[in-house]
Amino acid sequence: MGNSKELFEKAKDYLSTLEKIGENRYKFIAEIESYKHLGFALHSIFNVCQSAILAKEEDIHVHTDLDIYNLLDLAKSLIPKPELEFLDEIKGEILYNPS
Repeated sequence: MGNSKELFEKAKDYLSTLEKIGENRYKFIAEIESYKHLGFALHSIFNVCQSAILAKEEDIHVHTDLDIYNLLDLAKSLIPKPELEFLDEIKGEILYNPS
């Protein structure tokens, strides 16, 4: 990477999951396959929440595997991959090219 200017230029390409829209406000950008997939994920969130309430009251397990799978799939999509790659690159620069 070399210098701070290069670092900041590269940061613009990697730090893309959060977009600043105001003071202390950011828009979160996540990749989702389709509106239908988003609907399935939201439906799963509601199902799991409702099931948790019932399970607490009735001491039963009612989560479906598909709902849990959809929630985990949504959670995976929230991982900021470009930012994590960039942080690894910065770490490498710091470790191997200290100023």
